[in-house]
Amino acid sequence: MKKAIIYEAAGTDPARDRIERAGLTIVAIGRVDELLDVASGLAREGVELIELCGGISPRWRPIVQAAVGSNIRVSSVTFGMESLTPAARYSAAYDNGVPPPGAFIFLEPNADPQKDRFNQDFPPLRMTFFAVAAEAAAAAIARALVDDGVGLIELYGGFTSAGAAAVIDAVEGRAPVGIGSFTLEATIPRTSTAIWNRVSAPRRAQIGKNK
Repeated sequence: MKKAIIYEAAGTDPARDRIERAGLTIVAIGRVDELLDVASGLAREGVELIELCGGISPRWRPIVQAAVGSNIRVSSVTFGMESLTPAARYSAAYDNGVPPPGAFIFLEPNADPQKDRFNQDFPPLRMTFFAVAAEAAAAAIARALVDDGVGLIELYGGFTSAGAAAVIDAVEGRAPVGIGSFTLEATIPRTSTAIWNRVSAPRRAQIGKNK
């Protein structure tokens, strides 16, 4: 599956600030109003999963979904209750222009996190990206990151609930941990969704009455 991560960082240009890896495209947008054009372009390139960073409100998820069509999965990073307090600290520090560094950890086959890491600095935002071959490696990396002062962690590329939970436990509340999430419609098979979209509105209403 070809995947993409879109994250927001002030002053970036999505045409320039773009990283291509095996099966993954990472794009920085400078303004949220660039989101739909970037997502639509990724869909035309064959991306099947688009993940929106935690800095982009989940309210954009259905808007992006409508723009790219039902054959593309769209997720957005969200945070659990245990992350709300550290997330508020990070947000306040960002607003003051002095956020701690953040990290995106993503799954990539055959990756070595000691070698497959890279930085993206768009002041005041400082992000380090880590590729891991298996989610089991992510907890130890996350623990080391918060020991070094990282104040935000987001997980991408298909982490399971158990994998995310291990990272949450590892950081012990010292940094917010975000995980890509979907809403209920994502559980509907794509073929079923396509068929349903072709049903006329009156017929849909009639089906609903008969349930």
